[in-house]
Amino acid sequence: MLNTKVKDFMQRKLPNITPDTEMTTAIAELQKFKLLGAPVFNNEKCLVGFISEQELLKPLMQSSYFCEGVVKVSQLMQTNVVTVSSDLNIIELAEQMQPGKPKNYPVVEGVKVVGMINRADVLKALYDNYLSCQEH
Repeated sequence: MLNTKVKDFMQRKLPNITPDTEMTTAIAELQKFKLLGAPVFNNEKCLVGFISEQELLKPLMQSSYFCEGVVKVSQLMQTNVVTVSSDLNIIELAEQMQPGKPKNYPVVEGVKVVGMINRADVLKALYDNYLSCQEH
């Protein structure tokens, strides 16, 4: 477990959500990938924000109630995004996941997003290691 890295447990397939993506398309993408949130990319696959169900809930409620126009992800996304390196040790990430901290982290190598890891992924990594310890 000492050498287990974020890249060993991260999700590599992510929805393609950009600032110009319409809100309902972003929701469909999150549902398709079974995610609570996802990174927002520019055309070069560089991180420009993060969108989650939380940011989408109120505008969707208002738009469905008033049947009002198009809402873009750029109007809703968070731009101050906490990221982690693909080489970060999984134990270090688990220690960072305190109450009040994000549950989902875009994984970056340089400026490029290469995946995402969430609390369930970290829990699986720790659980798998725990089970392997029991076998010895």
